[in-house]
Amino acid sequence: MSYPTRIYGNSGDHLRVTSTLRCPLGTPMEFEDGRVFHYSEGGASDLAIAKLMQQAVVQSNHDVDITVTTDATSGLYPAIGDKAITITTQAVLTKDQYKDGYIFVDSGTGLGQMAQIKSHPAESTGAASCKITLYDHDALVTALDATSDVGLRLNLYDGVIINPQAAATGVPIGVTPRAVDVSVAKYFWLQTWGPCLVLTNGSLLVGKAVCPSATTDGAIDVYPLNSADASGQQPVVGWVMTVASSTEYSLVYLTIAP
Repeated sequence: MSYPTRIYGNSGDHLRVTSTLRCPLGTPMEFEDGRVFHYSEGGASDLAIAKLMQQAVVQSNHDVDITVTTDATSGLYPAIGDKAITITTQAVLTKDQYKDGYIFVDSGTGLGQMAQIKSHPAESTGAASCKITLYDHDALVTALDATSDVGLRLNLYDGVIINPQAAATGVPIGVTPRAVDVSVAKYFWLQTWGPCLVLTNGSLLVGKAVCPSATTDGAIDVYPLNSADASGQQPVVGWVMTVASSTEYSLVYLTIAP
């Protein structure tokens, strides 16, 4: 089944939540006023309204340095034009856990390549071969061999969490336009661009940039947080349109993903 690459929303579409997947994660939906939302899946915890979200935390032993091995049928390493990579897993995989996410070659022959994952089987032992099937548009352009190591990363909008106040464990990706009870319905539309209310920390200034708060989960703060951040160590997520007091909600023009 094929899906449109961009949806144009009608009234209330951005507030719908469902218990089943209705379109590929990351599908954008745009409104006439310029607001953009991306189809997302909540993680293990409920999501509050008007809070900044972050991508899922990377899973240990799935991040980098996973060994590429030969295909069980052909006995060969992946060649140019192949649409599958067989790996020796370092941790348990559930079926299609990384569907629509990414596999990337982080070292060895073929390094620098990245491909979107179409499917893969479950691997329950954490130390066996697993064939990762790629989408057709991401066939390999360089062959891999015994020196090639890869990493896995979930789709940006898969398993999103409230942006933590502590050290970042992923990139900020958007703001919730409504509360999401993930035990009831975990698929929702996350706002990524345009006018948006966001939980405020500190004293913002109209027309100035904002970044994730370092003291309040899911909040934004004035950018830079301090002089050490002036060189760009904090990501800018938008620009202030209307200021509210700290712990209240300011109107911000989000500039994360158009």
